[in-house]
Amino acid sequence: MSGWKIKTRRGKLDVARAGSLWLRFAPFVRPHAPLLVGAGLAAIAATAAQLAAPWPIQWVFDFVLSDRNPPTWLTALEPTGMMTGRGILMLACAAILVVGAVEALFSHIRDVALASVGQRVVGKIRRNLFAHLQSLPPSTFERRRTGDLLMRLTGDITMLRVMLVGSVVTIGQAGVTILALVVVMILLNPLLAAVALAIIPFTLLAGWRISRQIQRATKNQREKEGVVANIAHDVLGAMSIIQAFNREIIEQKRFFRHDRSTVRAGLKTTRLESKLFRMVALASAVSTCAILYLGVDSVLRGRMTAGELLVFVAYLRSIGKPVRQVVKVAGQVAKATTCAERIAEIQAVEPAVRDTTGSRTLTEVKGELAFENVRFEYDEGRPALNDVSLQVGAGERVAIVGHSGAGKTTLAKLVLRFYDPREGTIRVDGIKLQDLTLASLRRHIGWVHQDTILFGMTIAENIALGFHEAPESAIRDAARRVHADEFIAGLPAGYDTVLGQSGATLSGGQRQRIALARAFLHHPSILLLDEPATGLDARSRRIVEEAWLSPENTATTLVICHRLRDMERFHRILVLHEGRIREEGTHAELLQRGGEYASLHASAMGTAADESREKIAC
Repeated sequence: MSGWKIKTRRGKLDVARAGSLWLRFAPFVRPHAPLLVGAGLAAIAATAAQLAAPWPIQWVFDFVLSDRNPPTWLTALEPTGMMTGRGILMLACAAILVVGAVEALFSHIRDVALASVGQRVVGKIRRNLFAHLQSLPPSTFERRRTGDLLMRLTGDITMLRVMLVGSVVTIGQAGVTILALVVVMILLNPLLAAVALAIIPFTLLAGWRISRQIQRATKNQREKEGVVANIAHDVLGAMSIIQAFNREIIEQKRFFRHDRSTVRAGLKTTRLESKLFRMVALASAVSTCAILYLGVDSVLRGRMTAGELLVFVAYLRSIGKPVRQVVKVAGQVAKATTCAERIAEIQAVEPAVRDTTGSRTLTEVKGELAFENVRFEYDEGRPALNDVSLQVGAGERVAIVGHSGAGKTTLAKLVLRFYDPREGTIRVDGIKLQDLTLASLRRHIGWVHQDTILFGMTIAENIALGFHEAPESAIRDAARRVHADEFIAGLPAGYDTVLGQSGATLSGGQRQRIALARAFLHHPSILLLDEPATGLDARSRRIVEEAWLSPENTATTLVICHRLRDMERFHRILVLHEGRIREEGTHAELLQRGGEYASLHASAMGTAADESREKIAC
């Protein structure tokens, strides 16, 4: 589709692009159309009051301060005794008060209606974007800066309010005002009107030119603000590391450097906006000088009265306001267009997986897992899993070992259906994962990640994450099962203790036990544990390991292992190497083969022995 493009030194302002973005977000505005119509009608009423404002002053100039006879409609007031100079003055004052009150009332209605619609639309878009972000695969957040996503979710969406709501009514009211003023000015004096209007097209054209520069500057500014937000997010979330390594000054310098860059970008945007407004003000001053000169000459020649010249100049000054509004909105829309594109970019990211038509709800689950010739790659040409075939029986405990990057965590992510395999099939109880609803599949899976994720909620809410309807007794039973009740009882508020960010007030073992309690709460049929004992002390590790190795755990359990201890307690061990299953068997069988597992085990035991000697030496 061809659009209206205005050339500038730095590119083109594509009005069609702004229009297409408006249409993209129009469904969020459409439900509020009645309120927008009301705001538009209030704007028209306020405009009518503005048009009437100069005329009472004209009465005073022409019929009180001079000897001109009042018009016919004023002579009708003669029986009331208002035809005297003082009477007309009182009438003019009353009219000014009424017009001012009407304009104030309808302007207030317009502003409140626009603010109401704007806040609701922005809130709905923000909620929609937040929900969309939650449907995206983990790789989306691994490859994008968190601070930049936060900027899009907050600041960028707020900017949309101008483009989606304010611009419609503002430009509409400005258009009606300009049209009405032009008509009245032509009726008053066609020559002066022609002089006044000659400058408007040049003002608007120059405004559109600068708007393109504002759009580019805004894009640069928002990107830099995203970098600053991301640095702040990283530093504030890892303050203990920053302080432990004496990086406060270094991080301050890094933050200051990027913040200064952001300030410079913001100042550039502000200078362009100021340039836009000053240009309009200068054009208005030039126009006023020309009209005043020609208008006084017309009054002296008797072609118009002093009062009519006053009204004309008032209209000329008034017409500058809607022109400035249009130019201002053009600049704001240019900025909002950049923000809209950033939001649309995220909305265009498709979820890696989704429910299909006819997806089944998984109810009773035995826990049988099957991988059939599964191939998966995050990046084209670099397979994370390659031709993996695997059968896991219900209730079986399987350890998955291998070097970093072998594909161990990818295996768990495919079971959770964060991604679908590029080739092959994964089944639960003989049913393809793609044939099941995501919610019902994940409801039967318990997952503990190696990086324990806790939220700034109570301990009970963290354990009941995803199962907020769980009774208190079930939450306590889950905590008791992993011995988390021991330390929870010692906290001031017990299960109602609100955790800090990421559970920073708890030890690693305590956080991991809460994560395990969360996984055990709903009695999953499949349990996925991604190196859950990494970094824990010996006592915490024993407690955590007993939680899934005990007979009480009847779930099909896949454990990604880093420390190869107590491996004989697993029914089976898989050794992954570069995305393929290299070895498979029991602990004893694999040791007897003397292959990669035996090498890994010997290395692990040697490391453990060294650690023990170091502890004894200490």
